[in-house]
Amino acid sequence: MALPSHDDGRWAAPELSDTLLYGTPYRPVRRLGRGGMGEVIEAAHVGLDKAVVVKLLHRDLNREPRLVERMRVEAQSLARLAHPNLVTVTDFGRTAEGRTFLVMERLYGRTLREELAARGALPALEALDLVTQTLAGLAAAHGAGIVHRDVKLDNLFVCDADAQGRRVVKVLDFGIAKVVASAGDGRAPAPSLYQTEEGVLVGTPRYLSPEQASGVAVDARTDVYAAGVVLYTLLAGRGPFEHVRPLHELLRAHASEIPAPPSRYAPRLVPPELDRAIMRALEKRPELRFPSAAAFAAELSRIAAALGDGVETEALLPPSCWQSTAPLTVPPVRAFVAPTLSATVEAFG
Repeated sequence: MALPSHDDGRWAAPELSDTLLYGTPYRPVRRLGRGGMGEVIEAAHVGLDKAVVVKLLHRDLNREPRLVERMRVEAQSLARLAHPNLVTVTDFGRTAEGRTFLVMERLYGRTLREELAARGALPALEALDLVTQTLAGLAAAHGAGIVHRDVKLDNLFVCDADAQGRRVVKVLDFGIAKVVASAGDGRAPAPSLYQTEEGVLVGTPRYLSPEQASGVAVDARTDVYAAGVVLYTLLAGRGPFEHVRPLHELLRAHASEIPAPPSRYAPRLVPPELDRAIMRALEKRPELRFPSAAAFAAELSRIAAALGDGVETEALLPPSCWQSTAPLTVPPVRAFVAPTLSATVEAFG
């Protein structure tokens, strides 16, 4: 999308004050969204004539050190990374009136939440591509010692198709990410260095891993679980615990209830090996999941290649031919312990 010239009088949208970003090199164009913590604004770097997105903390919240720190963590987390599946942060600071802001690249497209609402459940190959890209971005973050902790449809942005028809996924909103280790050599930190604090629940309830739901320490495999929920939802058009409503029951379900496989609800065929991969990502015990986002991505790539090549496997048979009637064995799960809810827990999404 072409931006207007900065001297033609069309920069500031009518509902935005031209002084909103005073003291910065950015001029507001239009408001993209507004929430409890702040607002998201399309702006332009005046000197570069380049579109950007500015996240601006509400005026009264700038007196809350915890919230300012949350934005700083997000800015520093993403500034350390350069990956095609992670949103790029280009600036962080305060306006002349003291409002904290964060500047990101301007993206064009829609979130996976909007994609699902517009189209319904997605075909397997498309869902596999989108989630494999997501996992590639998460693997880069994990390699730098950063656990996202809030992977969900709303935080995954699908860009408009490029010249080759490719739609790139960008992982957004590292606002509650935990920077837990430095990995200057590019290797993933040891799991013991990967962990976050115990006793505080952060994230969005419908995507919480059992360890998050119980308020205990988490590591990168928590993001693997959430990515499994995302893939399940894209295929089935609903989450694994869509039927559970009260928050305490939802947390208990994540901690101890085995969901039905996505093929149970999906309007299209879900190959059994894809069912198995998703159910492995959703294992209650982290050590039974894929050991990393990269390992999960590799398995999804293998499944996608088999489907794309038209390999003759059980995946091509009707569900009635491969769904097992054998009882499901469930590994022992630690007792559910209600966590202390933090201010970062979001409404059901």
